[in-house]
Amino acid sequence: MLTAHGLYKSYGTQEVLRGISLSLADGEFLSVMGESGSGKSTLLAVLAGNTVPDRGQVFLDGEEITAMKEKELARLRRTKLGFVYQELNLISTLSGEDNILLPIIFSHGDLTAARRTLRTLAEKLEISHLLDRLPAEMSGGERQRTAIARAMIHAPSVLMLDEPTGSLDSRNTEEVISLLLRLQAEDGVSILRVTHSRLAAERGDRVIVVRDGLVQTEAL
Repeated sequence: MLTAHGLYKSYGTQEVLRGISLSLADGEFLSVMGESGSGKSTLLAVLAGNTVPDRGQVFLDGEEITAMKEKELARLRRTKLGFVYQELNLISTLSGEDNILLPIIFSHGDLTAARRTLRTLAEKLEISHLLDRLPAEMSGGERQRTAIARAMIHAPSVLMLDEPTGSLDSRNTEEVISLLLRLQAEDGVSILRVTHSRLAAERGDRVIVVRDGLVQTEAL
């Protein structure tokens, strides 16, 4: 589903990625674990096409992301990729429902069909009662689940998450991870998550440990 070969990325004289290669299988839940400054968030940004590597290639479903122009990348994000940022980036003045529908609105998609998908997602993510609330009226875990619903509204092939439970307590962390596992099992989505938490990383199919811009260990 997703493969990366020999990724390098530097900012000035600082090497952040130093030749990373990895793969994500169809329907797999892969965790990329590392401490702050290890390069894991930069790696995720490169894999999502949000950052251009200095060298290396990324392929998603046979298409080379690293060779795409911005218009092609925008199409890819609208159709095959879902992304949940660490800051979530929910719009404070919009309801949960309108936040979730934003990707469809921006891409001039079918809102009638999207609302049907939204109802199903809201039930699965247990946020049906939050759709008319503003983000400020939600808990941290509820905002996280709303952001996941927004990333899933267009039924992507791959869902990418940057530290999705980093700001949550243990109970909310467990709830979010359980819901991600449910999306994997029921929707067949491939999930790639970066985290600094060993406990969170082990709730999935495979763990890659990144240190100083390199893959140090890989465990099933």
